[in-house]
Amino acid sequence: MESLYVFLILNDVWIYIISTLGLFWFISEFIRSQRILRRAMFGLERETGARIRNNAILFIGIFAAIIGFVYFVNAQIRPDLPEELFKLPTPTPDIFSTRLSSPTPLGTAEIALPTSTPPLVPTITLASQPGAAPPPAANDTPAPGENPITPPTPPGPTITPFIGCTANLNISEPGNGAFVSGAITFSGTADPADFLFYRLEANGPETNGDWASLLGREIDQPVRDGFLGSVNLSQWANGPYLVRLTAVNTAQSEIGQCVIQVTLNN
Repeated sequence: MESLYVFLILNDVWIYIISTLGLFWFISEFIRSQRILRRAMFGLERETGARIRNNAILFIGIFAAIIGFVYFVNAQIRPDLPEELFKLPTPTPDIFSTRLSSPTPLGTAEIALPTSTPPLVPTITLASQPGAAPPPAANDTPAPGENPITPPTPPGPTITPFIGCTANLNISEPGNGAFVSGAITFSGTADPADFLFYRLEANGPETNGDWASLLGREIDQPVRDGFLGSVNLSQWANGPYLVRLTAVNTAQSEIGQCVIQVTLNN
């Protein structure tokens, strides 16, 4: 335990600084979670706010405990520790422990002449395979008329095609494969025969594989090339999401679904 106490005492300034920064950060996260919970209208938003709040409370307690423990060690334990523990060893070279060679008497030293020139070592060149081009150097400059070598661009996310979309049931905005962020407005058509209501749902990283309602309710008004609904997804995790528009008839049976894919990039 003495080594732990010495480490904390010698590095207490840096521990205080890092812990204080951590406290400020997670206190701001706690305040942000309270704002999210006050504005939350849907279950997923309340779960997100509660998760942020719980993490913030946990780390606030950890950093506060670290600061308190370091202060306790400095105030209560350090006076009882011997001062020798805080002195770093500084070895001093002893010039008298190394025996010096005897001096050479004057007139007896001989100058050694070089015997021969050392032979040069031949340079070995590895043969390249037939037809193989030499690898380009890191700082090669392309010759006039040649195109510079550019690294390949990684492929983007695979776009899911429309599923079940028709002229009477479709999502026109955002388009299939679009990148979206923050507040999103959905437009399209939901006006099939024997229409009762429609609902708008999403499935992706934030929903853990389940379909979650985006609007929080069913809409009983048919829409023709117009506004379907809007939602703020600024607190959701980034990634690809499936968006599903479902129509239900007067017999409470689903009569059609339109599914597209969008990528959330907040």
